[in-house]
Amino acid sequence: KEGKVGRKDGQMLPGEDEPLHALVTANTMENVKKAVEQIRNILKQGIETPEDQNDLRKMQLRELARLNGTLRE
Repeated sequence: KEGKVGRKDGQMLPGEDEPLHALVTANTMENVKKAVEQIRNILKQGIETPEDQNDLRKMQLRELARLNGTLRE
C-alpha cells in the first residue's frame, strides 16, 4: 500500500521492490487452478466493491484490530 513502504529504520522489507504477486503451490494442477480463481475473486471484490460494503475487508480489519489488541465490540 502506498505510503506504507519500508520499516521504521528506512530499509525496504523483503519483496517490496517487486510487483504485487502471489505464490500458489498445491499437490495437483486442479488445486492450483482453484486457488488462482479464489485469488482472482478476492482481487475483483477488492477492486469493484465500495470500501464500506466490502465484507472481506471488514473481516480483515477486525482480525487485525483483534491481533493488535485494539478491537472494540
